[in-house]
Amino acid sequence: MGASDLHLVVLAGGESTRVRTGATKVLLDLGGLPLLEHVFRAAAPGGPGSPLEAVASRTLVVGPRHREAIEAWLAASGHDAWRVVLQPEPRGTADAVARALEGLPERDAGRVMVLYGDVPLIETATLEELARYPNALLSAVIGDPSGYGRIVRDDTGSLVAIVEERDADEEVREIQEVNAGIGVFEVGPLRAALARVDADNAQGELYLTDAVVAVLQEREGVVVTLVDGVEQILGVNDLVDLAEVGALLRERVLVGHMLAGVVVDAPETTYVECDVEIAPGARLMPFTVLRRGVRIGAGCTVGPFAHLRAGTVLEDGAEIGNFVETKNAHVGARAKAKHLTYLGDCEVGAGANVGCGTITANYDGRAKHRTVIGERAFVGSGTVLVAPVTVGAGATTGAGAVVLAGRDVPPGAVVAGVPARTLRRAGDAPAPEPSASRPPEPDPS
Repeated sequence: MGASDLHLVVLAGGESTRVRTGATKVLLDLGGLPLLEHVFRAAAPGGPGSPLEAVASRTLVVGPRHREAIEAWLAASGHDAWRVVLQPEPRGTADAVARALEGLPERDAGRVMVLYGDVPLIETATLEELARYPNALLSAVIGDPSGYGRIVRDDTGSLVAIVEERDADEEVREIQEVNAGIGVFEVGPLRAALARVDADNAQGELYLTDAVVAVLQEREGVVVTLVDGVEQILGVNDLVDLAEVGALLRERVLVGHMLAGVVVDAPETTYVECDVEIAPGARLMPFTVLRRGVRIGAGCTVGPFAHLRAGTVLEDGAEIGNFVETKNAHVGARAKAKHLTYLGDCEVGAGANVGCGTITANYDGRAKHRTVIGERAFVGSGTVLVAPVTVGAGATTGAGAVVLAGRDVPPGAVVAGVPARTLRRAGDAPAPEPSASRPPEPDPS
């Protein structure tokens, strides 16, 4: 079955009321990315020959309350290929899918894959498996099926019904196979089945599941069941769910890095967002936080208690230590900032040493400015570098020095004081060492 007949539909029309923050639920941050971005990435092809390689169209169904925020995010993040369809009232998932089908290029041609904008851990491999069938529904067997619709089968194992928990009796609630809601269906039969759906249920909504059962029975569809990896179907209804899904995502991300050769001393305390690049041989110590957009070279050591923000690049062998924060900082090979330091909007040259308590004062109240620390420079403890400023290669700042904006330290020079003044320039003879006085030897007599 080719991919060119496949249409993607993502449902994101909810009111987000259970989140209780007023935020758009599908744009909540999960590992540095909105929930929707995780779903979009899962629906991208996993490699050449993938059933998802040439999707015919992409439709996102939204509600009026959050439409503006979602459309703004789509435009800002480059997702122009997604067409937005409005569901004016939250009448249920069947109504949402019906509205998405109305805008397809050919009324009854091809297949549609239905996904949910608040189910972010679904994996590409799972969607590729579903996409190989004309009609297929994803289910999962879980220990605690509370809250999910149950898959009801007959004695032969064939699908009989999908019963939502609010409509289920005690016998049905004992079933542990649940409906994931995700599936692939032929457009024509699905459209016809949706037209027959009514709202005769506990929630008074138009259930997509009623149409799905009809299609799978009429077209001899299949139910693909997850036995392992059931976290893929977990939805985010509230902030408790978001925290639980976030923990699973962090574990997934860290496992990927460790299998690729990254040493993680304490995974349970280490927070690494998506899209962080870490070379094999790097080491993450406890309580390290790496935000999306960080790149770490081979042989680097980060932490403990370090926070690397977007735009940070550590070249091979660089070291970032206890309570050091970086942002938009390029740290050269074998450079070190080991203690209690802030490096923001700066470049640290290879082999430089940044002493404890150093601050790059990058913000003047109106704009951010850049600091450059040259190769092999030695920045003394407690130095404040007021950007824009450059500390030249091989230069030294004394402990507690305040180097003012525009007063660059020449290569090889030594400065100290508040504000910093030049004590020695490159090429000057070093100051004589003070003579050490010793008390007289005691008279043995």
